[in-house]
Amino acid sequence: MTGTPTAIVLGIAQDGGVPHAGCFCSTCTSFHAESKQLFPTSILIRDENELHIIDVSRQLDAQSRSFGFNPRDITDIWITHGHLGHIDGLGLFGKEVMGLRGVRLHASKSMMNLIRSTPRLQDLLETGVFIESIFESNIEIRTHGGLTFLPLPVPHRDELSDTHAFVVRGPRRSLLHLPDHDQWELTLKNHGHNSIMGWLSDLRVDVALLDGTFWNEEELPSQALVPHPTMEESVRRLGLRNANSPDIRFIHINHSNPILMDEELRQNMHGWALAEQGEAFIL
Repeated sequence: MTGTPTAIVLGIAQDGGVPHAGCFCSTCTSFHAESKQLFPTSILIRDENELHIIDVSRQLDAQSRSFGFNPRDITDIWITHGHLGHIDGLGLFGKEVMGLRGVRLHASKSMMNLIRSTPRLQDLLETGVFIESIFESNIEIRTHGGLTFLPLPVPHRDELSDTHAFVVRGPRRSLLHLPDHDQWELTLKNHGHNSIMGWLSDLRVDVALLDGTFWNEEELPSQALVPHPTMEESVRRLGLRNANSPDIRFIHINHSNPILMDEELRQNMHGWALAEQGEAFIL
């Protein structure tokens, strides 16, 4: 692997993907009928002789075949938090599937404690499938290939582990990956800002992939139990896109989100858009 560092969007769906297991709504039914699939959110970064992946879903095989990489070449895994779709592909690296050794596993101390307290995941560390690498919040890590990863703590239902976003910086551009957080007010306050644009400007990011789980607060009966900022709020806070704006796209889309089926809704997002599976960003 040589050339310019590149980030590739491997999935844009919430943890359950689309179609969503056990759901027969019009969106899931339509996607199934048309043999379409949205994979759980994950990002691949190619850099020199390293292949990094942020979060690993059970759909790793389909993602690798769809977007042209060999999962056996993955050198580094970066984990945002402990919810299902972000870690349920870790077992694929063990003896039951690929049987790899020496893959660097980057996680917070809280997240690594969860891994070590989960027997099937602990075994992956004990047998050398993964090499433990604990990062600290707000401390930049430089990779062997020259990229830097900046873990940013964000508030998000931390019943299993804490949660981080990542800023990945390359020689040309930087990308923010923020698939999950509870609400903008808390996230911005924790980072000393009162506007999304002010925060992104301070982070010096060119591309931002933001939590777009729900469109509004009325999609699911139990939605209050799974807090996320709505896309409706995010679009309002962002305002109109202009020539100087960073490239902002939404990811982690739940199957209930009408944005998946409503083209008119997509055209009224103030110039912002959904990310697309397989699209690449030069870093």
